[in-house]
Amino acid sequence: MARSDFVQGLAEHGVIHESEIEELPQRYGSRDFEIASGLYSSLSLPEDRELLGHLYGTSIGKAYVPLAKTLFQPEALDRIVRDMALKLQCVPIYYLGNVLTYATPHPEDAAAIASLAKLVGGPVSPVFAFPQEIANCIEIQYGNAGELQRMCDELSDQVKRPDEITPEQLKLFASSAGVVNLVRGLLLYCIKNNASDIHIQPTAKFLAVRFRIDGQLRTLLTLSQALKEPVLVRLKVLSSLNVVEKRKPQDGRVTLELKDRSYDFRLSTVPTTFGEKAVLRAIGSSDQIVKSLDELGLSRRNRKLLDDLIKVPHGVLYVTGPTGSGKTTTLYSALSSLNTPDVNIVTVEDPVELRIDGLSQIQVNSAVELDFAKALRAILRQDPEVVLVGEIRDLETAHIASQAALTGHLVMTTLHTNNSFQAITRLMDIGLDPYMVAPSVIGVMAQRLVRRICKHCKEKYAPSSELLNALFKDWNNEEVHFYRGRGCEACRNSGYAGRIAIHEIFVMTDDIRDMITRRASITEITREAVRHGFTSMRYDGILKVLQGLTTLDEVDRVTTVVRPQE
Repeated sequence: MARSDFVQGLAEHGVIHESEIEELPQRYGSRDFEIASGLYSSLSLPEDRELLGHLYGTSIGKAYVPLAKTLFQPEALDRIVRDMALKLQCVPIYYLGNVLTYATPHPEDAAAIASLAKLVGGPVSPVFAFPQEIANCIEIQYGNAGELQRMCDELSDQVKRPDEITPEQLKLFASSAGVVNLVRGLLLYCIKNNASDIHIQPTAKFLAVRFRIDGQLRTLLTLSQALKEPVLVRLKVLSSLNVVEKRKPQDGRVTLELKDRSYDFRLSTVPTTFGEKAVLRAIGSSDQIVKSLDELGLSRRNRKLLDDLIKVPHGVLYVTGPTGSGKTTTLYSALSSLNTPDVNIVTVEDPVELRIDGLSQIQVNSAVELDFAKALRAILRQDPEVVLVGEIRDLETAHIASQAALTGHLVMTTLHTNNSFQAITRLMDIGLDPYMVAPSVIGVMAQRLVRRICKHCKEKYAPSSELLNALFKDWNNEEVHFYRGRGCEACRNSGYAGRIAIHEIFVMTDDIRDMITRRASITEITREAVRHGFTSMRYDGILKVLQGLTTLDEVDRVTTVVRPQE
């Protein structure tokens, strides 16, 4: 049987092995679309799925759009209602110049194109996407706060007062379609808006549902107090927690299953004055793609420093910052750049946030007493060149990581400190001796996330001379412009959309190692690092302000420096 160009391209581009080609018709069908759709479900790596899409799109003369990485215009979604999108198996992407661009599994179908153009009352432009991607996007993109509030109001009318409902009735109600759909809707809304957390917080009068979007908490829903127990019970069921335990904190994991993709959330519950509070941290999706170092927003100088540090054959590289500052993203990007067949990379994580082909990733498991220290000891016997330890939490893990560095391994890990120099004192505070810290640490990178100015409403303005004099010692009245967002529909009138990191990198020198050994103060170490060219996070932030990426208010917020009012 003759092979199509598409099938031949699968082997040539490494999507499948040459020996698998003959089995494709038996496994998926004889048509190229059946093969492409079947392979999409069987491939586990996002880059393979994306390459598959591009190969099939090219074979039918249409562009492929990976919908998980695509921004959807609200105006486009308004052109086709949800029920019609489900019926036609298509999802609108954007609406420009009176032309609606939409994704469909069959963009070559002329009759379907003409029918949709008649429906929307104007020209349309189809692109290719897999049926599974389209189904996921319809479920995610058509959700909104108004719909969720409507679901909440309907459920509030159905549930009895907490003191009138028995535990059995509560469990039954928590598994009803209404509560199940509400909880699923909250998770979908989190994904749609790229929120990092969902806070379900009881107050004296109601249950507040807040989403952390671009680093800022926003209360988007208020629920009746009567829904607190059903929602929490549903979350506990999803994460296999004890549904009757309300006095102690509990931690679990919630997985949202979609078509050939899943999203993981870390659940934490704690008892408060007004009842249990739940926080869901969005970890990531099963097909999330690791960012390259070029996508991290590093300055040219910091990129060079980081490149040099991850090429050092042995030592410990610490990435520091508060929870949610992007430390894991940075480490994954660094590992990805080192991930070649001749390098043995092993990670110990809690949890494993992204699966990367070529890495041996180990999940910490308290149920079998597999902690960071035990896993780290074990993997050092497996001849790794590079080791990632998710977090240094105690002296034992810090000691083993330092020993690994001194015996020829490159170790990357995270630590919770406010700046790069505090990592040194933090290690000694938890009990690591200076003679272990000084030779093992090769560098520390600290980072914070600041909100990025919305590109749709970005505008230029001239800051006051008082502000410029306070910021720049050598300012000589030359013209300087900053940028801000006016606020628009695209950014919910906040002026910001997305986030970018600001960094500082402290590189260990022999002089600083001597200073650490004799327990010199942080002030002395900082002064010596500056003499060798160290620049602070605030400096990096101001550079990004001048580049129009963020605002000075954002840099001030995360670097806590007071400046004069304009």
